[in-house]
Amino acid sequence: MKKLIPFLWSFTVILLIDIVLISVPELWSYRILSKPLVVGSILVFFLIQNTDKVSKKLVSSALVCSIIGDIILIYARVSEPIFIFGVLAFLIGHIFYAIQFARSRNKEVGIKAPLFVLLGYALALFWYLSDSLNNLAIPVAIYIVVLMVMILYAYVRDDSLTNNSYIYILAGSLLFMLSDSILAITKFKSEIPYSRILVMGIYGLAQLLMIIGIIKGNLITDTETL
Repeated sequence: MKKLIPFLWSFTVILLIDIVLISVPELWSYRILSKPLVVGSILVFFLIQNTDKVSKKLVSSALVCSIIGDIILIYARVSEPIFIFGVLAFLIGHIFYAIQFARSRNKEVGIKAPLFVLLGYALALFWYLSDSLNNLAIPVAIYIVVLMVMILYAYVRDDSLTNNSYIYILAGSLLFMLSDSILAITKFKSEIPYSRILVMGIYGLAQLLMIIGIIKGNLITDTETL
């Protein structure tokens, strides 16, 4: 994969800048510039490196939805009603990711065990949040289901396609779940120490790993490794 190391340096700098802005309340407004650049930089890297036309459309759509969701959630701090639109943007992004992952599904991989685990986690998380969700209960439930479907398709991908693609994508999808869980618990239940930093750091890493995995999955004949 060409130019990965220079990109990783650039991405790390952008992510760290955004995390610094998170940590300083007086600088929060500048995140309207820094936060979209985190996923925006990944989108540019993906468009340059990706070789598959179908995945270019699906994954670009997922990343654009994520950028829109990021921007909306910045404004949701001062206008709570628009939070649901941020959730919707990420939900649509997860659907695009799920479709992309389903394209390389290994039908020989059983889904009962991961489905049972994911369903258990989803029910436990929703039960924990339920008494604080109020009119957001249904949207949050739908979001959790779609997120679990994305992770399930990441799990049943063909792990023989190319070097480490399977691991990158599965790890990224699980980190996405962790980031969203911390965000949901902090928003609806109780503050987790350093939650904003944790959410952004884990979220950025999740997107990065999934995109690297997708690119590597599309470069089946490429022997270059990270």
